[in-house]
Amino acid sequence: MAKVKKFRILRLIAKCFLGFILVVVLGLIVNNRLCALKYNKLDTESDILTTAEILAVKSANDFLCNNGDDIIKGFKEDTDLIIFNDRYEFLISDDEAVPGWSFVGNNADLGKKIFRRNADNPQAFAVFVGDKWIGSMGTQNRLNKFMVNAVPLFFPPQVIILDDEHYKATIIHEKVHAWQANNNKDRFVSIKTLHDVCEGYYDSQEFNEIILQEAYYLEQAILAEKYEEVLAYSKEFLEMRERRRTVCKMSMADIQNEIDFEWLEGLARYAEYKASINSNGLVAKELLDIDQKVKVKGDDRYYTLGMGQALVLDKLQKEWKSKVLDDNFSMEEYMKEICRSN
Repeated sequence: MAKVKKFRILRLIAKCFLGFILVVVLGLIVNNRLCALKYNKLDTESDILTTAEILAVKSANDFLCNNGDDIIKGFKEDTDLIIFNDRYEFLISDDEAVPGWSFVGNNADLGKKIFRRNADNPQAFAVFVGDKWIGSMGTQNRLNKFMVNAVPLFFPPQVIILDDEHYKATIIHEKVHAWQANNNKDRFVSIKTLHDVCEGYYDSQEFNEIILQEAYYLEQAILAEKYEEVLAYSKEFLEMRERRRTVCKMSMADIQNEIDFEWLEGLARYAEYKASINSNGLVAKELLDIDQKVKVKGDDRYYTLGMGQALVLDKLQKEWKSKVLDDNFSMEEYMKEICRSN
């Protein structure tokens, strides 16, 4: 009798537990769909930029005007930008006329002219227009709508939605690419299509274990308060990186791809981080969670490692950014020079 009673209690507990799980899953799905419904109602095909979209661009320009030189010297000088929605690209520029673009009008808030063309192949990157490269980014509503519809049904989209501060930072991220292209065209053009860096090592246990140690030491260097500690952790990072390349017998091409991609995307992520300090979004707050982000096998680990090296160099020697446009500049090599001299 006691065994039967015990069995019934266990069965009831199991049913309650399963019921709880079901309620949670259904709640997550309902939340996901309600959020998607909200964002899918947004107009992302307008033939003009909305007031909110103009203000977002102005926010990025104001930030660069006040802080651009603190990120990279001379970075604040170029305020041209492309913003696109699902149907149109909008060029915000000082130019009087731009081949292939239709003039929309002058905007007093930005002090710029606005042009438009069909968004046949919009790029969140740097786009060549006329005789220069211009940073290009989707509207905040377009970006958030895309992400809300891309996540699994049980995933809460609120986690990845970009707030105003982080969206501003993503605009600045893409403007870094235009700055790189306009100031070191040869290097930018040669590596702008680089992707899947070191994908041949994704299944290598040694590669993945050691790169996590690199990430750990890099994160500790960022968090360290004393110069001597920053220097010590930097040396550990460099030693781990050298060990990984030796143990895994990496080719010179793969090593150069790491260096180039960290220059290309690491600097852009660095600027994004600096510009998103006041963001309350989870995505922005996790940019410094270096060891966790490097666990993911993909190019984002090099965005993160490049950003991390830039932040460490800020603590070691502020002048490092005056060299970033030098041919074949490498953040890790610059870090090595500092470590050798100390």
